[in-house]
Parts: sequence; C-alpha cells; structure tokens
Amino acid sequence: MKLAGAFLVDKKEVIIILKSCRYCGKIHKSDYTCSKVPQRKKYSTEQNSFRNTSLWAKKRKQIKERDKYLCQICLEELYDAANKYNYTDIEVHHIIPLAENYDLRLEDSNLICLCAFHHHLADRNKIPKSLLNEIADRNIQR
Repeated sequence: MKLAGAFLVDKKEVIIILKSCRYCGKIHKSDYTCSKVPQRKKYSTEQNSFRNTSLWAKKRKQIKERDKYLCQICLEELYDAANKYNYTDIEVHHIIPLAENYDLRLEDSNLICLCAFHHHLADRNKIPKSLLNEIADRNIQR
C-alpha cells in the first residue's frame, strides 16, 4: 500500500479513502468508527416517546393553525417582543409540563404557540402560567 494524499491505493489498485479523526488524532479508513468517539446516552421517557408520535404531530399542527403560526407573547407585545407578528421558530409549548401532568398533553387549553425565545422563558417560569392559560383560553373561544 502506498499513501497518496487523502487516500490509499493497495496492491490491487483499490482506492481506500482516509479521514483524520478529531477524537484520537489518528488517520482511519472512512468507514472505521473510532473507539474514542463519545457515545450519547438516550433517555427513553414517556414524555420523549410521546413527542415522536403521529398523535402529537397532528395536535401540534392543529394548535399552530389555531394560533395562526404566530408567537402569542410577541402578538401581545410582552416580554421583550422583537416583532409583533413573529412567525419564525414557532414551537408548541405545554403550559403545564408533561412531567407535572401527563394527562394534559393533548388539551387545547394547555397548549400555546411561542417563538423559541419566549418558549425558553416560559420553560424557566419567567412568563407566568396564568398568562399563558389566559391567552390559550382566549384562542380556543375564537
């Protein structure tokens, strides 16, 4: 075998592509998995399993349509809203988290559309749940 750039050519003239490993610093064949690569641990919880169901995808779409694909906090111009009509990075937020009450996972009154910024604030209880419930209830009545 002889080294030629980023690949090897063996005695049978077969090209073997090489890659530099960022975990161990050595050069491996491109199909080799280095033992130094950190392994991610996947935590299988009831909440995580629910988020991968078609039932949740359908409900999430319904809530986005109900809220017109707009962040409801931005629409109210509360909590440092950058735009009144924010339709980027819209996520559906569980007002009462799944871990606290799993039975409310598909209740319209427990779901609201928020942008990523306001979703982050709501998850850290910077936006009161009572305000989020009030907005969600108002949207249901429309």
